[in-house]
Order: sequence, then C-alpha cells, then structure tokens
Amino acid sequence: MKIVVLVKQVPSVSDIELDPKTNNLVRIGAPSMLNPVDMHAIEAALAVKDSAGGTVTLVSMGMATAADAMRDGVAMGADGGVLVSDERMAGSDTLATGKILAEAVEKIGDVDLVFTGRQSTDGDTGQIPPAVAQRLGMSLLTYADQVSVDGDTVKIVRHNGGVETLEAKLPAVCSVTEKANAPRSATIRGKMNAKKAVFDTWRLEDLGLEASAVGKAGSATAVSGVFAPEKHAVGVMVEGADEEAAVHELIGKLVADKVL
Repeated sequence: MKIVVLVKQVPSVSDIELDPKTNNLVRIGAPSMLNPVDMHAIEAALAVKDSAGGTVTLVSMGMATAADAMRDGVAMGADGGVLVSDERMAGSDTLATGKILAEAVEKIGDVDLVFTGRQSTDGDTGQIPPAVAQRLGMSLLTYADQVSVDGDTVKIVRHNGGVETLEAKLPAVCSVTEKANAPRSATIRGKMNAKKAVFDTWRLEDLGLEASAVGKAGSATAVSGVFAPEKHAVGVMVEGADEEAAVHELIGKLVADKVL
C-alpha cells in the first residue's frame, strides 16, 4: 500500500509575530516544530503499514527548514519524504495550498491513502484535507478518532454529537484527531535514518504549476484582519473526597459568591 502523510512545520511559540502589511505569519527566524496532530497522522499511516505493508512518504510544503519537521516523522518510521518549496508559493491560501499538495501527491503517483492531521495550529482552518481530496477526486473521511483498513476499504470512527462510523473505498484522504492514537517514540535506528535522510525538493516546474496559480495570485481569499480572542475568567475546579463532598464544596462556593 502506498501511503502519503501531509505534514506541516508550524511556529512553536504562542506569541507569534504578524506581518502588518499582509497579516500573514512571520515564519523566518521564528522557532518551529512539527504540527502536533500531524504526529497522530504519521502514527495512523505507520499502523496501516504495519498491518497491510507498503510505504509511508511524508510531504510538506514550506521553507527549507520544513525538512527538520519531516525528520521527526522519519525517526518514527516513515520511509522518506518530499519537500515542496518555492518562494513563489508564499502567501498561498488554503485553495492554492490544496492545489499544490494535490499536485505533489499526483506526482508521487498511485497513492492509495493520504493522511493528514485535522488542522494545523497556525492556520487552524481544517480546509486542506477536503481541498486535496477534491483536487485528487478521492473520497474524504474527516476528524477520525479511530482508523482501520481492510482490503480496499478504510473505516473511521468519529465523535460528532454522537458516534459515527464511516467507510470509503480506496483511494481516500483521511484526517485524524489527537484521539486517534498514541504516536510511537522514535527508535535509535529511526533517529539515525532521520539524521541521514535526504529529501527531494520540488518547485513549481516539477509540479507543472504556473506562478499565477499559487501564492497571492492564485489565492481566492486574503486575510483582512487579525485579532486576539477575548479573554475569559478561568474556571474553578471543585474537588471532594467523593461526589457528596464535592457537591457540598460547590454549594459553599456558590453561597460565598452570593450566587445562591
């Protein structure tokens, strides 16, 4: 089975800097890491490889430093990766990014299953999985809390106001949540492979894309403004030796605050 995992390098700090002219994140010089939920996507791919055989290839779009994030995936057990990097892609929105990543998957060829994290910690849109699936003409399964593959069928379980069980024929795109699994630790051999890994770097010409189809020119949306979310009061955890004691403690706090 040929499996691709789309991964992303994201800022590793909570106080990020924005470009005042474009409202985009300033990534150059900022500390970064592998998008946390992408580790669960990698684990899901490796679990399928363990049970059904095949290969796991990582694909990341970004600057040259994104290769560092991919090394974390190779250390876990991924077979290799491809870095899609071109300064003309800067400023791409999710529509353009989905187009670029879909072309990369298409170039790899004969891919059975594409895994992604549910969303990234920087953009936080969750729009890349459907964008890639639509471009590739693949089935889409999202927000998977459990994933399994049986023959040519991928099945997921997700919680969406209830428990849903969905399945689709391969090839398919599947996004996973942090509940999907516990990512395995890197082995010594994996760390050695990661250190020695050399990733192919693809530019627009390698994907058959024009500059007008990506970046700001190829984006249908633009960030018009950015603001910090409203701050809310921190809640209070009520504890007790048992449920009855906790209830008495809660009532006491409500009376003290003149709510009761």
